[in-house]
Amino acid sequence: MSKQTVHIVITNSHGDNRGDEAAQRSMIRVLAELIPQAKFTILTNSPKGLSMPEGVEVRPTFAAWNRRFPFFPLPMILLWLALRKLGLKPAWLNRLALFGSLDSIARADLVLSAPGGPYIGEIYRGHELSEHLLHLWIAEKLGKPVMIYGPSMGPFTTGRNRIRHRLLDAVQVITLRDPISRQYLDELKVTGPLVYVAADSAFQDSVVIDAKRLEQILVSEEIFDPANPHIPLIGVTPAGARWNYRNAAEPKIKQAEYVALMAQTVDHLIETYGCRVVFFPQLYGRSSDLPLIQSIVDKTRYADQVCILSDRHDSDIQQAVISRMDMMIANRYHSAIFAIKQAVPVVCIAYEHKARGVMRQAGVEENLIDIGELSFEKLSAAIRRAWENRQAIRQQLQASVPILRKSARISSHAAVALLHCLDRGQLDRKTLADEIERM
Repeated sequence: MSKQTVHIVITNSHGDNRGDEAAQRSMIRVLAELIPQAKFTILTNSPKGLSMPEGVEVRPTFAAWNRRFPFFPLPMILLWLALRKLGLKPAWLNRLALFGSLDSIARADLVLSAPGGPYIGEIYRGHELSEHLLHLWIAEKLGKPVMIYGPSMGPFTTGRNRIRHRLLDAVQVITLRDPISRQYLDELKVTGPLVYVAADSAFQDSVVIDAKRLEQILVSEEIFDPANPHIPLIGVTPAGARWNYRNAAEPKIKQAEYVALMAQTVDHLIETYGCRVVFFPQLYGRSSDLPLIQSIVDKTRYADQVCILSDRHDSDIQQAVISRMDMMIANRYHSAIFAIKQAVPVVCIAYEHKARGVMRQAGVEENLIDIGELSFEKLSAAIRRAWENRQAIRQQLQASVPILRKSARISSHAAVALLHCLDRGQLDRKTLADEIERM
């Protein structure tokens, strides 16, 4: 590329979540390899809850102000855009957080809508319009090339589809991390961008942690006992009602039943498999998993055989620790991905279609239980099958991971191809498709 510095701005980034953190870290690490002159700025609603590689600028976006009043900053955004259209760029204004984030988009060579979601569609429609679609609209108004980088999407069932269609139709490339999202997008009849199905961004690279450091963590967290090295380790990631039971008539009652079921499952694991159970908090900060995990542990009979990994450990450490598990029970989506990456047999409790998509991609969809069908009987039976077949499952996952890594890199290759076409001033669909094909 001819430019000495390529400014890449990543919008729609979520924080306080080790899964989204892992997807964004992989995205940045791979893009930095492919584009050494790239400078990254992330606009997120939780800047204090996002741990990124050194040199990456993390800024609060307007969505970080107040989600209870999501359109509060809109008049100021419109004023800033009007001043920009008139050619006015007051430096003093851009020192303010809101306008500085807008200025980052204005200076971008490429805008990427971050992996995550499904943040476009019905599931999180409460802040879809005022946050995620608004980011796309701002980038369009500023004339910026945009790529939707590997999220999930859908379903799309409301009158908002006209807005979704118009904004998605204006971007250059969309990659999606599961085939079910592609089916939903096809229903919108979006024809403007090139669309590809790629695996989750977190599959793109391998996490390497110093072996001595990992052993120290395992011992200090009392996960591994050197005096009893053969005790099996089974990891668990639970999820709260806002994910599992958002559409339930009585979500609090359903969640109480879920906590009791998970505690019963923990006791069953310890009694049946003689294991130590390790909980992994995937959420931290504002949405911490720790209270939920503690409520489950409090109901178990064998709390002395349960460990809770500190929520201070980043997504790289979590993946390394999960590599030492003999099996994972994953209610959080990215914990299933972490297990698959490490070829750890996994039973997945799915609350969204993205989980079914990744288990299907990995060839282990038979180990998935939909949250609406969850019962102790079904979960314990799935665990038994996975345990009895764990060697075959490991072999299946070992064969799937290289394929998933190659698929995940489609997103990064598409971003690089888009930049190459922009650099040459050739952004027609055929040229772009040919460039992506050559990557």
